[in-house]
Amino acid sequence: MTDGEAALREAIRRWQGLRAVGRKVDGVDQAPGCVYGMVTRDALDELAGDIEDIKAEMAWIRRVIVAAIVSAALGTVLRAAGWL
Repeated sequence: MTDGEAALREAIRRWQGLRAVGRKVDGVDQAPGCVYGMVTRDALDELAGDIEDIKAEMAWIRRVIVAAIVSAALGTVLRAAGWL
């Protein structure tokens, strides 16, 4: 059995388990309707986590850029004032 077949069999087992349990939120069934929907939801959840990681890195990069600009501006002001 290949890795793809094993992954598909595992996905089918999980889907059957989710269908048996059911998952309702405000009266709406949130359980995936098919295996493809479950696999797609899993992939989207993984991508959402990756996007959050990218957002955190971008926030850090913005802070570094702002700190560099403020530092350069402060250095320019101090040099113009004759303190450096």
